[in-house]
Amino acid sequence: MILPGCRVTAEKRPDGSYRILYMQADLNYSELMKRAEKPGLYEATKDGDEWQASLKKKGKIAEREDRLVAISDSGYRNPDKAASMSASRIAEAPFSGGGLRVEKNGFDMHFTPGNKRIGGLINYRDSVRPLDNTKLYESALLLAKTMYDARKIKGVGWIAEFGGSAVLTQALKILADRGVRLENHTAFLVRPRTSPNEAIKAAHAVGLKLDRKFSKTHMLDYIGNRDQLELIFNRWRKEDGYTGLKAITDMVEHSKSLQGAGAFMGSLAAVAGLSASAPAPAAAAAFLTALGAAVGSAATIGKMGNTMVSAWLPNQHNKLKSKF
Repeated sequence: MILPGCRVTAEKRPDGSYRILYMQADLNYSELMKRAEKPGLYEATKDGDEWQASLKKKGKIAEREDRLVAISDSGYRNPDKAASMSASRIAEAPFSGGGLRVEKNGFDMHFTPGNKRIGGLINYRDSVRPLDNTKLYESALLLAKTMYDARKIKGVGWIAEFGGSAVLTQALKILADRGVRLENHTAFLVRPRTSPNEAIKAAHAVGLKLDRKFSKTHMLDYIGNRDQLELIFNRWRKEDGYTGLKAITDMVEHSKSLQGAGAFMGSLAAVAGLSASAPAPAAAAAFLTALGAAVGSAATIGKMGNTMVSAWLPNQHNKLKSKF
């Protein structure tokens, strides 16, 4: 296994424990962090119209009450780009105070390098089983250390954007397995690309105080919506303030999003010729007929276009949105 600063060869014993066979220090680790080739903690501040991310060598967040910490997805070319994208997304957390506060105070950001995004339908197995994704262990261990060091700071908000949900889930599980409690902290998921139910179970295990909403999803986010019913049930079972009425309300809202997503995704599959019951031309004609009856106006078509862009091209949508 690759751990922060070293490589370890270990043997698993029949009783579940491990025996270390070989350990090699990675003397270049700090240099790799400086070049953003390894996970690390950054401080994000806005300079004019640009966000800048500065590496925090000790891996500790700012000791300020109610500090916001973003856990970014992978797939960004550098930490500055990750900070720019994360800024608008963490502002969507109910406890963030909104975009003005985020821009004024800045935030800390846990960055995970990589060419591809984490989770999603393409990486379905990693999405539904985020705790088994060994590629993220190194990043999750560093985040867990950061969270442990910050455990006495009041009101810290850990906000995962998109695939960052997997790193947060693993970090919370690491802390829970060691009996660490974060009862003065909270967390939120912005369009998670891995199981939100696994994340909520890990959040409960460390005692996080959660807001009325734990995650925000798009109607077309299959992974983010996939196990929301289990999540709702777990919240009702574990959280004193999460009443049956709140659970029912969330179930109704969830069913609406699923119906919308199901109808749209089914139509899209038909256009792409993915329907097993009809050839592509017939399916496409059926889709166009249904679409024409459903939208009825140019304004609605424009709205659906916006929905598609925000669902499948979120980074591009974020750029467009910032211009208005």
